[in-house]
Amino acid sequence: MRFAPTSLGHKLRSVPTESTGVEGEPGVRVPPRPEDSHGDVSRRKRRRRTLHRVLFEVAVLSAAAVFVVLRAGDSLGNVPTTFRHLHWHWLLVAGAAEGGSIFCLSWLQQRLLREGGLGVGVADLLPVTMASNAVAQSLPAGTLFAEGYSFRQYQKLGAGWALGVWAELAAGALAATGLATVALVGAVVVGPSLRLELVPVLAFIWVGSALASALFARPGILGRLIARVLRHVQGRLPEKACTKMRGAERSLRDMECYQPSAGAWFRCFAVATCNWAFDSVVLVSALLTVGGPVPWSAVLLCYAAAQLLVELPITPGGLGVVEGGLTELLTRFHVGVTQATAGTLMYRAVSYWLLVLVGWVAAAWLAAHHRRANRRSQRVSAGEECAAGAVPAGASWPRRGVADGDGRGGFDQDSEASSAAPLAAPAGGVAGTAPATRATGGEGNEGLAPA
Repeated sequence: MRFAPTSLGHKLRSVPTESTGVEGEPGVRVPPRPEDSHGDVSRRKRRRRTLHRVLFEVAVLSAAAVFVVLRAGDSLGNVPTTFRHLHWHWLLVAGAAEGGSIFCLSWLQQRLLREGGLGVGVADLLPVTMASNAVAQSLPAGTLFAEGYSFRQYQKLGAGWALGVWAELAAGALAATGLATVALVGAVVVGPSLRLELVPVLAFIWVGSALASALFARPGILGRLIARVLRHVQGRLPEKACTKMRGAERSLRDMECYQPSAGAWFRCFAVATCNWAFDSVVLVSALLTVGGPVPWSAVLLCYAAAQLLVELPITPGGLGVVEGGLTELLTRFHVGVTQATAGTLMYRAVSYWLLVLVGWVAAAWLAAHHRRANRRSQRVSAGEECAAGAVPAGASWPRRGVADGDGRGGFDQDSEASSAAPLAAPAGGVAGTAPATRATGGEGNEGLAPA
C-alpha cells in the first residue's frame, strides 16, 4: 500500500472509494498491480508445495519406522543391548574408510580441474567435497543443489565457466560408472541363484554409463552428435527443447579443449570406483562393530542397492528409505534381524550423520574463508589505488554524481552514499566477485548447473 505525506509530515492511508482516478488523491481506489497479484499467487503455490513436500517426507519416514519395527518384532528390544557391546576398533576402521572415500572424491575433482590448467591441490578441494556432500545429503534431490554449490566453489578457486561445468559433469559420469562397476562385481560374486538374473541387466547399465563417461573425455564429439541429432529432429520437437539442445551443443563446443589422455581418464575411473569401494568397507566395518555376520558374497550388491535408494528424491539422503531397505536386504542374506538393524544404524551414523555434521562445518569454514579473502582483496585494491595517486592518503573516496568545480565526481546533498559502486576485487575467484569467464574466451551461463 502506498502512502502520501501530509503537510504535517505524517503519513496517512489513502481512502478507497468506488471511484477511479489518479493514485494518491483522496477518494481514489488504487487497483492492485498485476505483478503484485501474480507474486502473491506464486508465493502461495510455493508454500503449498513446501507443505505437501514436508507432509510427504513425514509420511515416508513414519512408514519406514513402522516397517522396521514390524520387521524386527521382538528382536527390536535386543538392539540397545547390541550397542552396549561394540567392537570399537572396527568403528575406527569405518571412520578411516570413510575418510579414504572423501579423499578419492577430492583427488578426482583435483585431477579434472588440472586438465583445464587450474593449479589446485587435494587439500584445497577436501572442504569443498565435504560441504557439497552435506548439501546433497540434507535436501531432497540434493545432488542437483550440490552440483551448483560445487560449481560456485570451483569458480572461487579460479575455474572458468566451461571448466567448472565440465569437471562437475565428468566427475558425475565417472562416479556413476564406478558405482555400476561395484554393482556388477557384486552380481558376479553373489551366487548362481541371482547371477543369471542380475548380470545381464547390470552389464547393460555398466556399458551405457561407461560410454557416457567416455564421451565426456571428448566433449567435442558429444557436441557434434547433439548438433547432428538436432538437424534431424528440429521440425518435430518443440522450440523450447530445440533451444536447450542448441545451448548444450554450444556449451560442449566450449569444453572441446579438455581432452585428457586415455591413461589419465582410466586413473580417474579407478579412483571413482575406489570411492565406492571404500564406502562399502564402512558397511562391512559397521556390521563387525555390532558383532554381526558379514554376507561376503552379497555385501557389494546390498551396498549398491542402498546407494540407489540414497539417490531417490524422496527424503533427504534417503533418510528412512535406506535404513528400511538395507535392513531388509541384509536379513534376506541370512543376517539376524537384530544385527542387521544395528549394523544399518551404525553404517548410517558414519556415512550419513557424521558426514553431514562435518560437511556443514566445512561449509561454514569456506564461507568465512571467502569473506576474509574478499575483505583482504578490497584492502589491497584500496592500497594500490592510494599508491597510484588516485586517492590521496587520508582523503575520502571520490564520489560519483554531480561534478564539482575541478571536474572530479562528487555527490550532491540529496544523494545517498550507499549508491557508490563497490570496489572491484581483483580477478582471482574470491567470494563476492563475478563468475570467471570461460576458459575458451566466451562469457555466459548456458547450461549452468542449478544452484
